[in-house]
Amino acid sequence: MGSYVVRVKLLPQDTTTEHQKIVDSVVPLLPETARLRAQKIEPIAFGLSAVIVDIVAPEEEGMVDKIEEAISKSPLVSQYEVTGVSRMSSRLPPQ
Repeated sequence: MGSYVVRVKLLPQDTTTEHQKIVDSVVPLLPETARLRAQKIEPIAFGLSAVIVDIVAPEEEGMVDKIEEAISKSPLVSQYEVTGVSRMSSRLPPQ
């Protein structure tokens, strides 16, 4: 079975919130089988920056919805947007 890589853009409640605190508030809320793979900061305008996170989760029906539901519960995230979902192979072919 493969895995999904779900890319999500997180916008903070206000411009003074540290980006790492936003990520730290989201990670514990994710489904048990999902994990954070990568994160980066994307400047938007007027001091506002978004946090882009890549989350790896098993390829199961409804998993993206579960991730969205978990992120929506973070008190430090004002808005979020799933910007991409792609399939990731869980094994490499034999050589």
